[in-house]
Amino acid sequence: MDLTNFSDKDLAQKLIGEIHKHAGRLGAVKIMEVCGTHTMEIGRLGLRSLLPKNIELVSGPGCPVCVTPGAYIDAAVDLAFNKNVRIVTYGDMVRVPGNRTSLEDAKAHGAEVHVVTSPLQALELARQNPHDEFVFLAVGFETTAPATAKALFTAYEADLFNLSFFLSRS
Repeated sequence: MDLTNFSDKDLAQKLIGEIHKHAGRLGAVKIMEVCGTHTMEIGRLGLRSLLPKNIELVSGPGCPVCVTPGAYIDAAVDLAFNKNVRIVTYGDMVRVPGNRTSLEDAKAHGAEVHVVTSPLQALELARQNPHDEFVFLAVGFETTAPATAKALFTAYEADLFNLSFFLSRS
């Protein structure tokens, strides 16, 4: 197919048409988005809604932060403001945009956001402040899951009931 004589809009419509034309003869198709920036742009532009039902886009293996959905950030901000908890997270999560705001903006407006380099530091915060509620933002997959699992197990063994783990489904 020669695509050199199409405007951007025409090209996009032609490509979506071709995808729909050929998708009917395929079974379920999963396409992995390699970069979190791609994931964010696909979501921002609404591209998932243009694809046939049998084509699913799957996030990964981008870094844990860049594939975090905006709704997750919004939920974390809601926890900080509406449930009066202290959010504990990795430093690069603070600037990730949600659909409405970021943790950085929430912190500027009074939310308690603690930056750590390890989920084990969340345990120390919970131990040192037994009357406060903490929520660790457990984002990622194979790069962060082992440390999160260790922290979760250690919190359970230590009976730390003021520390929760908010898992991302990215």
